Amino acid sequence: MNITENALKVLEKRYFSKRETWDQLCDRVAAKVAGDEKTADSRKVWQKKYRQTLNSLDFLPNSPTLRNFGRNQGSGSACFVLPIKDSRRSIFQTLSHAVDVQAYGGGTGMDFSTLRPAGDRVRSTDGQATGPIAIMGIFDYTIGDIIRQGGTRHGANMGILRVDHPDIEDFIRCKAIEGKLKNFNISVAVSDRFMEAVSADAALELVFKKKVRRTVPARQLWNQIVDGAWRNGEPGIVFIDTINRNNPLKALGTIAATNPCGEQPLLPYSSCNLGSINLSRMVTGDWTQGPAALDEDHLDEAVAIAVRFLDSVISVNNYPLPQIREMTLKTRQIGLGIMGFADLCIKMHLCYGSDASISLANRVMAQIHAAAHEASEALGREKGVAPVFETHETDISHRRNGALTSIAPTGTLSVIADCSSGCEPHFALNYTKACLDGEQLQMMPRVVREWVSVHGEGKLPDFFVPSAEVAVLEHIAVQAAFQNSGVDAGVSKTINAPYQTQRDEISEAFMTAWRSGCKGITFYRDGSRDAQALYAEPPRDGGGALDGLCRGELKARPRATNGPSLKMKTACGNLYVDPHFDRDGAIEVFIRTVGGGCAANTKALGVLMSYCLRAGIAPETIIRSMKAIDCPACTKAISAGKNVEVNSCAAGMGKGLEVAMENADLYCRLAEQIEGVDQHFSGGSKPQIRSRCPDCGHVLNRAGGCVVCANPECGWSRC
Repeated sequence: MNITENALKVLEKRYFSKRETWDQLCDRVAAKVAGDEKTADSRKVWQKKYRQTLNSLDFLPNSPTLRNFGRNQGSGSACFVLPIKDSRRSIFQTLSHAVDVQAYGGGTGMDFSTLRPAGDRVRSTDGQATGPIAIMGIFDYTIGDIIRQGGTRHGANMGILRVDHPDIEDFIRCKAIEGKLKNFNISVAVSDRFMEAVSADAALELVFKKKVRRTVPARQLWNQIVDGAWRNGEPGIVFIDTINRNNPLKALGTIAATNPCGEQPLLPYSSCNLGSINLSRMVTGDWTQGPAALDEDHLDEAVAIAVRFLDSVISVNNYPLPQIREMTLKTRQIGLGIMGFADLCIKMHLCYGSDASISLANRVMAQIHAAAHEASEALGREKGVAPVFETHETDISHRRNGALTSIAPTGTLSVIADCSSGCEPHFALNYTKACLDGEQLQMMPRVVREWVSVHGEGKLPDFFVPSAEVAVLEHIAVQAAFQNSGVDAGVSKTINAPYQTQRDEISEAFMTAWRSGCKGITFYRDGSRDAQALYAEPPRDGGGALDGLCRGELKARPRATNGPSLKMKTACGNLYVDPHFDRDGAIEVFIRTVGGGCAANTKALGVLMSYCLRAGIAPETIIRSMKAIDCPACTKAISAGKNVEVNSCAAGMGKGLEVAMENADLYCRLAEQIEGVDQHFSGGSKPQIRSRCPDCGHVLNRAGGCVVCANPECGWSRC
């Protein structure tokens, strides 16, 4: 099988040992896994089968297996979940364990709901608890910035908090600013009770250790989750009751966390090694001349080999902790999934997201699960069933493996295999993928290249469907089809949606995912982060659109906006920053200085920041750039112990916008209400709203086209 230039870049950066080739990698991995066989003849037979399967790209195991096996003492498993208890000793023991897991090449998931809320009294020291978000910050720095995962990349973590934890609102906002907790994905563990409360507009009790701390409207929390997903894709959601209701290993306990990408809910100290069947190779017929057919025999054969391979990984594996080794050998859990589903749809001339593609997803995953079940039963007869079944009788107690299937995102594996990732549609038909410590890969799917090589350049058929043309609910339908037709664990699925997607579409998608039996869901709106992994190529005419804006256009400012007024001390006097919001987000910033500084410059910066916001520049980009600016006068004043709060006026402007963004959802809703009032009274008398001065509390008046404080000794004004 030809390895592409992009695949070689990935392999050389992450997988190859010195001067290694693809054939040699396949040999060393196959030899290591086949070492589980009992006789020399059996080892020889299975080593050849494994090598052929890997080399042909019919099946690939998760990255740690490819990178570590036959090369070093690293683990072959990618997914781990660690428990945390509410004590200093347990917290730092878990941190130590997480460091070990990351050093072996795995990612960790942790449920922080066991930690007491910030500000709670700590009896042993009469101090105050820092809370789960602060503890996550310690983990983030230690694992991500000090320890590199398996020596090749920064650590990957999943932080989970239950929706009824008292600190849930802070958790939802903890990644609102890009760059914070950069080594964590975060997901809210939502219960059926919460979802029902949202549907009924009921209240939710926030509790810790069975004690109610306060009560909030469930819809309020829901709106905050949706708003976070809309703004930058954080947080995701895991439907924790659905996960536990459908857990094949529920006899062993309750699941509270998942691996970093969410497809593998796991019990404490559990691990799982993943692998993916390349569906783009499971076809017969010349698809460029007519629809291909699913090659069911080829698929069954690939599944049988993959199940034996993944089961043997468990036996020959290296484990970072004895607790993980014990639990893994007890359950023998594997996660066989797929990649190349979008390619399969294209080769069968089906539009991704159509009813026909949903039926195909059901058919393929049901066949994979049935074949995996048959293979695991055969292994159970040959090598013995999973030890968990010796003490816990279930309807699958005759299998070798406690759980069989899971669908991973296959981000780099799909680059190696030159196919579409996981069960996702193609992001675009010509795009850039950022990976490998900043290296950019130019991506054009193999199916596009194959079609063009036969038919020449021109308009592609309608069954070439990029992600931007897949409706949000079609994404959910595909995920639910896979989840409900044969996935024991979960399905990693991100709704990659256009920038123009509205909050209500996300809300509907999340609710539909729950009702459809999905175990979790993540949403990402294209362009909502300054740095993102995938970038579609711009149109060839140089044009483009951002929320309906053409290049050079600015969003119109509504008559009514809403926002806070923030005051900060600089070396030159007081700095006032007033970010304003419309119903969609921050749209302008008013800035002025009192007591010193250059009023013209600060006003000019406010105008430029406002233009940036109205042009669609992400607030996080503006914040990060402004906060990075230092002023010698402020630095000197801070060193001298003077009451100066920011490193420069520009940094103060960034800080003011940052503080306002923490409550952006509130200001957007208020702006929407104010806009409604304004429209209601347009053409007639308007209500008189008398605001108060943020400095002295006196009434504000309008004078000379500006808002000023009525107190002559204050001098505050908005202009």
